[in-house]
Amino acid sequence: MKHHIMIALGILMAMVFSFRLANALLAPGLGFSELYLFGGIVIAAFLIFFGLRERRAIQNSSQNKDS
Repeated sequence: MKHHIMIALGILMAMVFSFRLANALLAPGLGFSELYLFGGIVIAAFLIFFGLRERRAIQNSSQNKDS
């Protein structure tokens, strides 16, 4: 169940930070706000990645129990 929360939170964060970054990039100049938003996207990507990795591990362990 934890992996579902990680994946869902990661997708939600990625959507929010991507939308805000797209709006921030329309304004002239780059600054700390764009760096902050890009960091949020990176954290969201890690949440999705580790959630999927945990999901695969749980699926593999349940397949090993069935065999």
